[in-house]
Order: sequence, then C-alpha cells, then structure tokens
Amino acid sequence: MTRALACGAFSAALALAACGGGESPDTAASSEGEAMATEVAAPTELDVENVATRLAGGEDIFLLDVRTPEELVQDGAIEGYTHIPIDELEGRLAEVPRDKPIVAY
Repeated sequence: MTRALACGAFSAALALAACGGGESPDTAASSEGEAMATEVAAPTELDVENVATRLAGGEDIFLLDVRTPEELVQDGAIEGYTHIPIDELEGRLAEVPRDKPIVAY
C-alpha cells in the first residue's frame, strides 16, 4: 500500500471511528434508540516536541502507530503506543478510544 493511500485510508477509518462506525457524522444512536450529537474535532498536525511536552505534562493521549510491522521494527516506537497496522485499522476501530486525543503516526 502506498503512503498516500495509507494516509487516505487512515483518515477515512478515523472519521468512521469518530462518527460511530457507519452512522451519520452528526449523530450516533444511543442504547435507547435516541439520536445524540457526536462532536468530531478537526485533525491537527503536531510535531514531536509538542507531543513529548503534552505527554510529559501528564496529558492522556492515545498513541496510535499505524505503520507496518516491518517499519515498526526498522524505526522503533514510542513508549506506550498501540500498534494497529493501517490495513487492519478499519476492522479494529473498537480498540481506538473516542474519549481522548489520538496521536497517529
């Protein structure tokens, strides 16, 4: 998979995660069948120093590594990360929290 395609697939998968799967981006069904609003934050680019500062300050950030297993071995990883290869992300969205910032790399 090319990096551009992987980024597109990643963006689409995160949009699905933030919106509650295949549901409309504006609402998600509650257990009682009511529609409830779902806010989706716009993606923000962060540099390594910004993420390190936030982590050092105790911010609860979900670190999502979407690289291939080969890239993970070759380049190493950040402590505390969750590894979900990009080609598995759509099927594993339940593992991505919806209640905290997500830093994907």
